[in-house]
Amino acid sequence: MRIFLFVILLLISVNTFAQPASTPIRAAQVFYSDAKNYKEFEREVVRMKNLGVNILIFRVFGNEGDRIYKFANAQSEVGVYFKTAHSPVIDDLLGNVTKIAHKHGIKIFAWMTTRHATYGVGEDTLDSSYSLSDQEYKALPKLDLFDEKVVWELQQLYVDLAEYPIDGILLQDDFAMRHMEAFGTEARVKYLSEFDKDLEAKNMYTELELKDNGRVKRIVYSEEFWRFQNWKNKRLIVVADELVKVVKKVNPQLKVALNVGYELFNKPKNALAWYAHDDRLVKKFDYVAVMAYQDQMMKELDISLDKASTLIKSNTINAVGVMGSPERVIIKIQTKEWDTGKDIPLKDIRFVSQKVKTPFSEVGIAVVPWENRNYNFIRN
Repeated sequence: MRIFLFVILLLISVNTFAQPASTPIRAAQVFYSDAKNYKEFEREVVRMKNLGVNILIFRVFGNEGDRIYKFANAQSEVGVYFKTAHSPVIDDLLGNVTKIAHKHGIKIFAWMTTRHATYGVGEDTLDSSYSLSDQEYKALPKLDLFDEKVVWELQQLYVDLAEYPIDGILLQDDFAMRHMEAFGTEARVKYLSEFDKDLEAKNMYTELELKDNGRVKRIVYSEEFWRFQNWKNKRLIVVADELVKVVKKVNPQLKVALNVGYELFNKPKNALAWYAHDDRLVKKFDYVAVMAYQDQMMKELDISLDKASTLIKSNTINAVGVMGSPERVIIKIQTKEWDTGKDIPLKDIRFVSQKVKTPFSEVGIAVVPWENRNYNFIRN
């Protein structure tokens, strides 16, 4: 009997170690494409495949100022790129793009907005923010997530998106509430009901110093501010739960990822103050996509590429600790300068990717944005 059990355990052990390791995520995030038609776009997908890309993150929304895909037959200036009755439809590109990606063995994640999905909605569904320079409340062109009707509409929009045979959804970084946002009517009503106190922006800081251009030079937040941010964070968690639940009801295999700033895994208190993000929120998602944009870090923090890469490596380690496994972390590496539009040298992108892979080879990597360049170094 003992020999029999030993043989069974040995077979289980051999079979376990014989299982091939899952391939790490190597993603290309598409902001825009110059392809004039689907055939040209397919050639671009083939090039991605040859460079080691296994996930295509495709933008399925268009806000004011966003470039419309060249191969789209645009019926609207803003809206989405999939069929729905809950938003204007620019063109239904997602179905064909998904077919092309799957044809070449590439998974597709639909990159979708949340609070900026204000297409044609009434002003009563919008949030309000507080202007520190003008000392007054102003209409904010973002959806008020404290409004139950807004959340329901957003759910229906995401249900329609989940009906497509996509592999995942990436929530845009507008799924956040910044430090002087969430002063809309519904937020005020709920705040008063919960805390028996009026929601007043001036109660959120004890000291304030502005620069000549009106930007914040120094601010000291009050105790009430931190209560406010934690309250907003709890609301984001509730809405995240509801969005994930409805899309997985449509497709239980669908993966959902959240875009977050690099501050979350570097200075979490800043992430809570600036975005109402924390560890509890990101754990609600299958993946966290860390916007570890090295050029942005260098300019914001006034540091070298080497220091930025070291910070990204530290962020990677911290993100894995929070998410529980390297497979649930995607590090997004910047390929263009945001302010100038210039290409970042490939050697710099390669340097950052190697830093990311050093602690965990299984961590996902995404090049952002995808351009027709030689990114073959992202391959393992």
